[in-house]
Amino acid sequence: MSRLAFAFDLDGTIVDSRKDIVFSVNRTLNYYHLPELPFERIVSYVGNGARVLMERVLGENLKIIDLDEAVRKFREIYLEHCIDESYIFDGIYECIGIIKRGGHYLFVITNKPSPHSIKILKHFNILPILDGVFCQDTMKALKPDPVTIKELLEKYHLRPEDFYMIGDSKVDVDFAHSAGAISIMVGYGGVISQEEYNNTSSHFKANTTSDLIRIIDYIVCK
Repeated sequence: MSRLAFAFDLDGTIVDSRKDIVFSVNRTLNYYHLPELPFERIVSYVGNGARVLMERVLGENLKIIDLDEAVRKFREIYLEHCIDESYIFDGIYECIGIIKRGGHYLFVITNKPSPHSIKILKHFNILPILDGVFCQDTMKALKPDPVTIKELLEKYHLRPEDFYMIGDSKVDVDFAHSAGAISIMVGYGGVISQEEYNNTSSHFKANTTSDLIRIIDYIVCK
């Protein structure tokens, strides 16, 4: 069997980072003497990067607050607190084990900045076993632009149908499909709505990490 490639998104796929993101957003609001926002409201703003997150959080306050400065402040606070309460989802180590025992490539592709991503991946002892990490500041273009997958296909001499993108959002699914790759959408991350999960068309869907284990096992054994 030829080698396959599996790429994981980070937030909502490998780790549940919601508490640390919400804490850091509210600390940023504290810095500007603004009232904190509820957990679920902030989570509903997550998924399109820090700039969009802070734009949504600040809303009308952007008339008096510089967005670039607010994004820098949020990233500074979040870098300090990004592993305080974040945890790896049960079953992810097993998924990784199946992939690596099969001799396949393993990547993380995230729109999160590299300082935060690397700190999280080191903390959970995932970084050393990866074949590559691609982040907001190390990719030519953010997901869903397919350039990163296309570069990996060329570098590792892979066919698009041998590349599997695992993520919790439509962005990840579109990222895979635009490169001709296979999408595995997960529904356990707690960030996207059930409606978005149900309405997004992907090759595979994993409601739980147990589902994801079965899907990956099926792929590497077929």
